[in-house]
Amino acid sequence: MTQNLEIRMLAKVEEIEPIVELEKIIWQTDMPMPADQMVTAAKHGGMVLGAFLDNRLIGFQYSFAGFDGKRTYLCSHMLGTHPDYRYMKIGEKLKWKQREAALTLGYDRITWTYDPLETANGYLNIHKLGAVCSTYIENCYGDMQDSLNRGISSDRFQVDWHIGSQRVVARAEGKRQQYNDVSEGLLFDWERDENGYPVPMAEDIDWDRFEGTTMYLPVPAQFQQMKKQNKSLAIRWRAVTHHAFTYLFERGWIVTDLVRNEKATPVHFYVLHRKGEDYK
Repeated sequence: MTQNLEIRMLAKVEEIEPIVELEKIIWQTDMPMPADQMVTAAKHGGMVLGAFLDNRLIGFQYSFAGFDGKRTYLCSHMLGTHPDYRYMKIGEKLKWKQREAALTLGYDRITWTYDPLETANGYLNIHKLGAVCSTYIENCYGDMQDSLNRGISSDRFQVDWHIGSQRVVARAEGKRQQYNDVSEGLLFDWERDENGYPVPMAEDIDWDRFEGTTMYLPVPAQFQQMKKQNKSLAIRWRAVTHHAFTYLFERGWIVTDLVRNEKATPVHFYVLHRKGEDYK
């Protein structure tokens, strides 16, 4: 089915306007990103990509140019796929096309944010694409008032995708690191509650024993379901991981991978290394 998939750059108003309707379907929102804003960004260093199946728009990616006072980079702001086509890995295909287009425009870094407890996103962003993270933004979008997110801080990772690096080139070729045993570098343990959800046991972390080693930080594998069924536990995971990531990033650690647990345990693991090493 994917043989009829085409991903292409969009710049004209009539090309970009259908994205507004797709946004409404994907996120059930009545406040989509305006087409004129995306058009303007596309004409000034940003980009809009559309994924088409038999000429039907089924996914998109929107980025704009960024500048931190020293260098330019690309801010990847929105990525979405029609719910009926999420099995086709359109998001991953859009990201690799984004990299190709960004390199042509002269960028060497793309940055974006995501919830570190959404491990499906983490697996794509960190493991498959090869992005890294050493920036934790507390309550990035303020207090969200929908029923699922109310009361849970909207914390986010800000990732850096060094698109010309050997690390990312290797990921583009399908080469990924394998991890056989995470027990030696495990930051803290967990136990299951009566519904099988993991409960973090993070009261007495011995931070000093991780000097100079690879570290594995557990996160819940099913955070969305946890929020629906046990919000207090979800809030606890947010607090524990907020403290851990903030503490580690301030001391020179960087997230370099995400390992899916293959033993049917209710957690996955972020992999962290010392930032002084070359993890671009």
